[in-house]
Amino acid sequence: MRETAITVPPMVPLWPVRSYLGILDPPDTEIIPKPMTNAKDLTLEQCIGLKLMLDIRAFDSGNGPVPVQQLPPQLKHGLVEISPCGVILFRENLASIAQCQQLTAEIRECLPANTLIAIDQEGGRVTRLPRQVSTSFSGNMALAACPAGENELLAREVGAAQAAELKALGININFVPSLDVNSDPANPVIGVRSFGDDPAAVASLGSELLSGLQEGGVAGALKHFPGHGDTSQDSHIDLPCVGRSRDEAFAVDLAPFSRVIAQANPAMVMTAHIQYPALDDSCIAGTDVAVPATLSRAMMIGLLREQMDFDGVIITDALDMKAISARMTPTEAVLRCFAAGVDIALMPLLIRSSASFNQLQQLVSTAVEAIHSGELDEREVRASVTRILALQQKFAPQQPGSEAINNAVIACPQHLALEKRIAEASLTLVSGQLTPLGKTARIHLLMPGEEAALALRSALLQVNASLTVSWQSLENFNAAQERDWLANAEAYLVGVSEPAISAVALGGAEDLTDLPDHSPASVQKALLLQAPAMQRVVIMLNSPYRAPEYEPLTDAVLASYDGAPAGVAGAPGPAYMALAKVLCGQLEAEGKLPVTLSTKLA
Repeated sequence: MRETAITVPPMVPLWPVRSYLGILDPPDTEIIPKPMTNAKDLTLEQCIGLKLMLDIRAFDSGNGPVPVQQLPPQLKHGLVEISPCGVILFRENLASIAQCQQLTAEIRECLPANTLIAIDQEGGRVTRLPRQVSTSFSGNMALAACPAGENELLAREVGAAQAAELKALGININFVPSLDVNSDPANPVIGVRSFGDDPAAVASLGSELLSGLQEGGVAGALKHFPGHGDTSQDSHIDLPCVGRSRDEAFAVDLAPFSRVIAQANPAMVMTAHIQYPALDDSCIAGTDVAVPATLSRAMMIGLLREQMDFDGVIITDALDMKAISARMTPTEAVLRCFAAGVDIALMPLLIRSSASFNQLQQLVSTAVEAIHSGELDEREVRASVTRILALQQKFAPQQPGSEAINNAVIACPQHLALEKRIAEASLTLVSGQLTPLGKTARIHLLMPGEEAALALRSALLQVNASLTVSWQSLENFNAAQERDWLANAEAYLVGVSEPAISAVALGGAEDLTDLPDHSPASVQKALLLQAPAMQRVVIMLNSPYRAPEYEPLTDAVLASYDGAPAGVAGAPGPAYMALAKVLCGQLEAEGKLPVTLSTKLA
């Protein structure tokens, strides 16, 4: 392994470290920063602090928790005390361009100038920046569905565009790309976040996106190691287990990680909270539960470091996810992931008040005691901090440009054109034949939610103002009203969002008889079956996997891979504008399915 001592110039406050006495009140004197030396010169408390990345999405200053869009004094003081390597921002933290820029500047006023400020800006289902003011793109599966001769170039351009916009906001880490090979159609947490079910395609597209991002000055993170694609449980709420053999693991799940690490020099790798017995069949002490990858030294050191020769920073997925937090305390989780060889513990516990920082200080003290007792190896801890300091140095934010220059980058015409191209090129005719809507056709929409219905209606009327478009959503559904609209319609467009984003109101579908339940899918299928003679088109807004269930009930099934209804400046989301053009015959659906569909889900 390659370890290099890195001397870096980030700044730390002169405020004495009093956190280990439980004192959080601010000092009377101004915080004056001074240069930090390299890892060997830091105290153990500073080392452990640097191995933490905190979630600051909400904070209670005494009147109840509120979203953190500027730093309250108590939160500033807590950050100064702990001096973590950085923070992760969520949608709650981000209201506008100016507010986001101010927040990241505030963070770097109380932490070192090269502090890591991270985000999950994948595009598609996982988008944190406000869609009304920034470019969001349609996500990984949409990229994979674009024409084969073009999608790798588009992936690199997406990475570069993400880097430009994030840098303008003061953000220097994007937790992308997902290299999960989505092998299980019922996967509830990955799905369209994956590039598909072909390991080679996942590797090539992931490598291009990562290269565009990091060449643009923002660190990327391959996730979720060793691969979260063959799971039917969500690690946010449970501990999934992958049942592949070791040979299958290397041929499928690990193949993209191995290739991208060798080719594209990723700054970071993020762990998965999954069991993978073929890679480590040891159990959590005192249980018969296979050790999760995040806590597995065999996977972090033996596999990732030694076998794949990864010498960047390893960061956990959020440690407050139920896969970990339901089985051990935050302190136990942090100690075990550090012992396994992880560099950064992401979101070790909820930071929601000053009391949270007292808990965090105790965690730091316990970790220091573990070093003194030999439970944690001090040499490994300092080598880990060296990697973190090198990451901060390499991706330190540049001097910000003028506000006008920064704002001109975000949602600029070039990026919006790229967003539009991906939305249009990815649209896929999954089955059937599509007849363009007539010039003055009467259309009825049944969509998962009101926002989606209004977005598609607006997009259709922008493409052809002569259409008559009625709509209903499943959020406040009325079966009798649906039949009345259908009696007047010439085309029936049904939007399907899987996993379902809304439930049918039980009181609105009681006269649809013989339903197994009142789930969105059951109601949609019953209505399609009962619809009068007309063109029926089903639109798979997110996951395409359940398309075969609808094929016998429709004339055509389309897949857009992106159900986000909102676009820049209040426009319909780019996928909805692309759908409207295809439905009206102004555009061909040129996308190709990047996954294999089966009737097994039906």
